[in-house]
Amino acid sequence: MSITPPSKGFIFWPVGNGDSTTVRISESTYFQIDLRHMAKSEEDDDTAWPVIDELIEILPKVNGVPYLSTFVLTHPDKDHCQGFKDLLSQAVISELWLSPRIFREYKENADLCEDAEAFYEEAMRRVKLAIENPSNLGAGDRIRIIGYDELLEEDEFEGFPSRLLTTPGNTITMVDDKDVYDDFEAFVHAPFKEDSYGERNDCSIALQISLKSGNEVGRALLMGDLQYPIIRKIFNRSCRDTLYWNVLLAPHHCSKSVMYWKDEGEEEETLRADIVKDIGNHSLAPGYIVSSSEPINPR
Repeated sequence: MSITPPSKGFIFWPVGNGDSTTVRISESTYFQIDLRHMAKSEEDDDTAWPVIDELIEILPKVNGVPYLSTFVLTHPDKDHCQGFKDLLSQAVISELWLSPRIFREYKENADLCEDAEAFYEEAMRRVKLAIENPSNLGAGDRIRIIGYDELLEEDEFEGFPSRLLTTPGNTITMVDDKDVYDDFEAFVHAPFKEDSYGERNDCSIALQISLKSGNEVGRALLMGDLQYPIIRKIFNRSCRDTLYWNVLLAPHHCSKSVMYWKDEGEEEETLRADIVKDIGNHSLAPGYIVSSSEPINPR
Protein backbone atom coordinates (compact mmCIF):
# COMPACT_ATOMS: atom_id res chain seq x y z
CA MET A 1 0.00 0.00 0.00
CA SER A 2 1.48 3.34 -1.02
CA ILE A 3 0.71 6.67 0.63
CA THR A 4 0.62 10.28 -0.42
CA PRO A 5 2.63 12.28 2.12
CA PRO A 6 1.42 15.70 3.29
CA SER A 7 3.13 18.70 1.70
CA LYS A 8 4.27 19.48 5.23
CA GLY A 9 3.34 17.43 8.26
CA PHE A 10 3.68 14.24 10.28
CA ILE A 11 3.27 10.57 9.40
CA PHE A 12 2.79 8.20 12.34
CA TRP A 13 3.31 4.73 10.91
CA PRO A 14 1.22 1.89 12.42
CA VAL A 15 3.83 -0.52 13.76
CA GLY A 16 2.25 -2.02 16.86
CA ASN A 17 4.17 -1.26 20.05
CA GLY A 18 7.02 0.75 18.60
CA ASP A 19 7.76 4.16 17.15
CA SER A 20 8.18 5.29 13.54
CA THR A 21 7.45 8.96 12.87
CA THR A 22 8.23 10.76 9.62
CA VAL A 23 8.21 14.55 9.44
CA ARG A 24 8.02 16.14 6.02
CA ILE A 25 9.53 19.58 6.38
CA SER A 26 9.55 20.37 2.68
CA GLU A 27 9.58 18.62 -0.66
CA SER A 28 13.28 17.86 -0.30
CA THR A 29 13.62 17.52 3.47
CA TYR A 30 12.39 14.49 5.41
CA PHE A 31 13.09 13.96 9.10
CA GLN A 32 12.66 10.48 10.60
CA ILE A 33 12.25 9.85 14.33
CA ASP A 34 12.82 6.21 15.26
CA LEU A 35 12.03 3.20 13.11
CA ARG A 36 10.25 -0.09 13.49
CA HIS A 37 10.16 -1.83 10.15
CA MET A 38 7.93 -4.90 10.05
CA ALA A 39 6.82 -7.37 7.43
CA LYS A 40 3.22 -6.71 6.46
CA SER A 41 0.99 -9.76 6.37
CA GLU A 42 -2.19 -10.19 4.37
CA GLU A 43 -4.39 -10.03 7.45
CA ASP A 44 -6.62 -6.96 7.44
CA ASP A 45 -6.21 -6.43 11.17
CA ASP A 46 -2.42 -6.85 11.17
CA THR A 47 -0.85 -3.73 12.67
CA ALA A 48 2.55 -4.47 11.16
CA TRP A 49 3.76 -2.03 8.52
CA PRO A 50 6.74 -2.21 6.14
CA VAL A 51 7.94 1.31 6.93
CA ILE A 52 11.16 1.12 4.92
CA ASP A 53 9.33 -0.04 1.79
CA GLU A 54 6.99 2.94 2.04
CA LEU A 55 9.68 5.42 3.05
CA ILE A 56 11.89 4.54 0.11
CA GLU A 57 8.99 5.34 -2.22
CA ILE A 58 8.23 8.79 -0.82
CA LEU A 59 11.74 10.07 -0.10
CA PRO A 60 13.25 12.50 -2.62
CA LYS A 61 15.94 11.02 -4.87
CA VAL A 62 19.44 12.46 -5.15
CA ASN A 63 21.45 10.94 -8.00
CA GLY A 64 18.79 8.24 -8.15
CA VAL A 65 19.17 7.24 -4.46
CA PRO A 66 16.52 7.86 -1.77
CA TYR A 67 17.66 10.72 0.46
CA LEU A 68 16.69 11.07 4.14
CA SER A 69 17.86 14.37 5.59
CA THR A 70 17.90 13.32 9.26
CA PHE A 71 17.33 10.20 11.35
CA VAL A 72 16.74 10.67 15.09
CA LEU A 73 17.14 7.71 17.44
CA THR A 74 15.41 8.57 20.71
CA HIS A 75 16.98 5.57 22.49
CA PRO A 76 18.42 2.21 21.38
CA ASP A 77 15.50 -0.15 22.06
CA LYS A 78 14.74 -2.58 19.24
CA ASP A 79 11.22 -1.22 18.76
CA HIS A 80 12.76 2.19 18.00
CA CYS A 81 15.54 1.15 15.61
CA GLN A 82 14.31 -2.07 13.98
CA GLY A 83 15.38 -2.03 10.32
CA PHE A 84 17.99 0.74 10.64
CA LYS A 85 20.72 -1.40 9.07
CA ASP A 86 18.45 -2.13 6.11
CA LEU A 87 17.47 1.54 5.70
CA LEU A 88 21.13 2.56 5.79
CA SER A 89 21.86 0.18 2.92
CA GLN A 90 19.01 1.51 0.77
CA ALA A 91 19.13 5.26 1.35
CA VAL A 92 21.50 8.08 2.07
CA ILE A 93 20.89 9.07 5.69
CA SER A 94 22.54 12.43 5.59
CA GLU A 95 22.48 13.23 9.31
CA LEU A 96 22.07 11.30 12.58
CA TRP A 97 20.74 12.72 15.85
CA LEU A 98 21.25 10.59 18.95
CA SER A 99 21.78 10.71 22.68
CA PRO A 100 25.11 9.56 24.18
CA ARG A 101 23.30 6.63 25.76
CA ILE A 102 24.16 4.25 22.92
CA PHE A 103 27.88 4.96 23.38
CA ARG A 104 27.65 4.14 27.08
CA GLU A 105 25.69 0.94 26.53
CA TYR A 106 28.10 -0.31 23.87
CA LYS A 107 31.09 0.45 26.08
CA GLU A 108 29.50 -1.35 29.03
CA ASN A 109 28.61 -4.40 26.89
CA ALA A 110 24.88 -3.85 27.27
CA ASP A 111 22.45 -6.01 25.36
CA LEU A 112 22.00 -4.07 22.12
CA CYS A 113 20.03 -5.55 19.24
CA GLU A 114 21.65 -5.95 15.82
CA ASP A 115 20.19 -2.72 14.47
CA ALA A 116 21.30 -0.76 17.55
CA GLU A 117 24.82 -2.10 17.10
CA ALA A 118 24.72 -1.05 13.44
CA PHE A 119 23.56 2.40 14.54
CA TYR A 120 26.41 2.62 17.06
CA GLU A 121 29.00 1.69 14.44
CA GLU A 122 27.65 4.26 12.00
CA ALA A 123 27.49 6.93 14.72
CA MET A 124 31.09 6.29 15.80
CA ARG A 125 32.25 6.47 12.19
CA ARG A 126 30.68 9.91 11.96
CA VAL A 127 32.06 11.01 15.34
CA LYS A 128 35.58 10.23 14.13
CA LEU A 129 35.00 12.16 10.90
CA ALA A 130 33.64 15.14 12.84
CA ILE A 131 36.79 15.17 14.99
CA GLU A 132 39.17 14.75 12.07
CA ASN A 133 37.56 17.17 9.62
CA PRO A 134 34.77 19.16 11.35
CA SER A 135 34.39 21.76 8.62
CA ASN A 136 33.82 19.32 5.79
CA LEU A 137 31.08 16.87 6.77
CA GLY A 138 29.09 15.96 3.70
CA ALA A 139 25.80 14.17 3.16
CA GLY A 140 25.93 10.77 4.82
CA ASP A 141 28.55 11.84 7.37
CA ARG A 142 26.74 14.41 9.51
CA ILE A 143 25.92 13.88 13.18
CA ARG A 144 24.45 15.70 16.18
CA ILE A 145 24.67 14.46 19.78
CA ILE A 146 21.72 15.48 21.97
CA GLY A 147 22.14 15.48 25.72
CA TYR A 148 25.30 15.06 27.76
CA ASP A 149 27.25 12.29 29.45
CA GLU A 150 30.62 12.32 31.20
CA LEU A 151 31.93 9.74 28.72
CA LEU A 152 31.99 12.56 26.13
CA GLU A 153 35.00 13.85 28.07
CA GLU A 154 36.98 10.68 27.31
CA ASP A 155 39.82 10.56 24.79
CA GLU A 156 37.85 9.06 21.88
CA PHE A 157 35.53 12.10 21.87
CA GLU A 158 38.25 14.72 22.33
CA GLY A 159 37.86 17.42 19.72
CA PHE A 160 34.21 16.68 18.90
CA PRO A 161 32.81 20.04 17.73
CA SER A 162 30.69 21.79 20.35
CA ARG A 163 28.37 23.07 17.59
CA LEU A 164 27.29 19.46 17.03
CA LEU A 165 26.36 18.93 20.68
CA THR A 166 22.93 20.17 21.84
CA THR A 167 21.76 20.05 25.44
CA PRO A 168 18.20 20.35 26.82
CA GLY A 169 16.72 23.83 26.83
CA ASN A 170 17.98 24.66 23.34
CA THR A 171 16.28 24.96 19.96
CA ILE A 172 17.61 23.41 16.76
CA THR A 173 16.79 24.93 13.38
CA MET A 174 19.69 23.37 11.47
CA VAL A 175 18.70 20.20 9.60
CA ASP A 176 21.23 18.48 7.33
CA ASP A 177 23.55 21.50 7.57
CA LYS A 178 20.84 23.91 6.39
CA ASP A 179 18.98 26.51 8.46
CA VAL A 180 15.30 25.71 8.03
CA TYR A 181 14.01 28.23 10.59
CA ASP A 182 11.21 29.41 8.30
CA ASP A 183 9.82 25.86 8.21
CA PHE A 184 10.97 23.97 11.29
CA GLU A 185 12.14 24.16 14.89
CA ALA A 186 12.99 21.39 17.34
CA PHE A 187 13.11 22.32 21.03
CA VAL A 188 15.09 19.80 23.09
CA HIS A 189 13.46 18.83 26.39
CA ALA A 190 15.54 15.77 27.29
CA PRO A 191 17.63 13.71 28.03
CA PHE A 192 18.96 15.36 31.18
CA LYS A 193 22.54 14.77 32.27
CA GLU A 194 21.47 13.49 35.68
CA ASP A 195 19.48 10.68 34.05
CA SER A 196 22.42 9.33 32.03
CA TYR A 197 22.90 6.40 34.38
CA GLY A 198 19.27 5.40 34.75
CA GLU A 199 17.24 2.97 32.73
CA ARG A 200 17.56 3.14 28.95
CA ASN A 201 14.08 4.64 28.61
CA ASP A 202 15.10 7.49 30.94
CA CYS A 203 17.59 8.70 28.33
CA SER A 204 15.03 9.12 25.54
CA ILE A 205 15.33 12.24 23.43
CA ALA A 206 12.23 14.40 23.94
CA LEU A 207 11.37 17.11 21.42
CA GLN A 208 8.75 19.70 20.66
CA ILE A 209 8.71 20.00 16.88
CA SER A 210 7.16 23.05 15.25
CA LEU A 211 6.29 23.08 11.55
CA LYS A 212 5.66 26.51 10.07
CA SER A 213 3.71 27.66 7.03
CA GLY A 214 3.50 31.43 6.80
CA ASN A 215 1.83 32.60 10.02
CA GLU A 216 0.54 29.11 10.84
CA VAL A 217 2.41 26.77 13.19
CA GLY A 218 1.67 23.13 13.99
CA ARG A 219 3.36 21.64 17.03
CA ALA A 220 4.05 18.06 18.04
CA LEU A 221 5.34 16.77 21.37
CA LEU A 222 7.34 13.53 21.21
CA MET A 223 8.89 12.05 24.36
CA GLY A 224 10.15 8.61 23.40
CA ASP A 225 9.71 6.13 26.23
CA LEU A 226 9.99 8.56 29.12
CA GLN A 227 7.99 7.82 32.26
CA TYR A 228 6.31 9.97 34.90
CA PRO A 229 9.31 11.29 36.91
CA ILE A 230 11.17 12.72 33.91
CA ILE A 231 8.04 13.98 32.18
CA ARG A 232 7.20 15.72 35.46
CA LYS A 233 10.67 17.25 35.41
CA ILE A 234 10.17 18.48 31.84
CA PHE A 235 6.93 20.27 32.74
CA ASN A 236 8.56 21.76 35.83
CA ARG A 237 11.60 23.11 34.00
CA SER A 238 10.35 24.13 30.57
CA CYS A 239 8.61 27.34 29.62
CA ARG A 240 4.99 27.07 28.55
CA ASP A 241 5.54 27.82 24.85
CA THR A 242 7.83 24.81 24.43
CA LEU A 243 5.19 22.43 25.81
CA TYR A 244 2.24 23.28 23.56
CA TRP A 245 1.08 20.60 21.17
CA ASN A 246 -1.40 20.00 18.38
CA VAL A 247 -0.21 16.40 18.21
CA LEU A 248 0.98 14.39 21.19
CA LEU A 249 2.70 11.08 20.56
CA ALA A 250 1.68 9.30 23.75
CA PRO A 251 4.93 8.55 25.60
CA HIS A 252 6.06 4.95 25.95
CA HIS A 253 3.33 3.64 23.64
CA CYS A 254 0.59 4.80 26.01
CA SER A 255 2.11 2.90 28.94
CA LYS A 256 0.49 3.50 32.34
CA SER A 257 3.96 4.42 33.66
CA VAL A 258 3.40 7.93 32.29
CA MET A 259 0.40 8.55 34.55
CA TYR A 260 0.82 5.97 37.33
CA TRP A 261 3.87 5.83 39.56
CA LYS A 262 5.13 4.36 42.82
CA ASP A 263 7.69 6.40 44.71
CA GLU A 264 10.21 4.84 47.05
CA GLY A 265 8.48 3.70 50.21
CA GLU A 266 5.05 3.49 48.59
CA GLU A 267 3.31 0.13 48.31
CA GLU A 268 1.52 0.60 45.00
CA GLU A 269 1.29 2.82 41.95
CA THR A 270 -1.17 5.71 42.08
CA LEU A 271 -2.60 7.96 39.42
CA ARG A 272 -0.58 11.15 39.06
CA ALA A 273 -3.37 13.50 38.05
CA ASP A 274 -0.95 16.43 37.98
CA ILE A 275 0.72 15.23 34.77
CA VAL A 276 -2.62 14.41 33.14
CA LYS A 277 -3.75 17.96 33.89
CA ASP A 278 -0.53 19.55 32.67
CA ILE A 279 -0.50 17.62 29.42
CA GLY A 280 -4.13 18.55 28.80
CA ASN A 281 -3.57 22.20 29.66
CA HIS A 282 -0.94 22.48 26.93
CA SER A 283 -3.07 21.09 24.12
CA LEU A 284 -3.98 23.37 21.21
CA ALA A 285 -6.90 23.26 18.81
CA PRO A 286 -7.05 21.12 16.84
CA GLY A 287 -5.45 18.59 19.14
CA TYR A 288 -4.76 14.90 18.55
CA ILE A 289 -3.22 12.14 20.64
CA VAL A 290 -1.49 9.32 18.77
CA SER A 291 -0.79 6.02 20.51
CA SER A 292 1.94 4.10 18.72
CA SER A 293 0.85 0.77 20.13
CA GLU A 294 -1.25 -2.27 19.54
CA PRO A 295 -4.96 -1.40 19.41
CA ILE A 296 -6.31 -0.55 22.85
CA ASN A 297 -9.69 -2.12 23.55
CA PRO A 298 -11.71 -0.43 26.30
CA ARG A 299 -13.02 -2.80 28.94
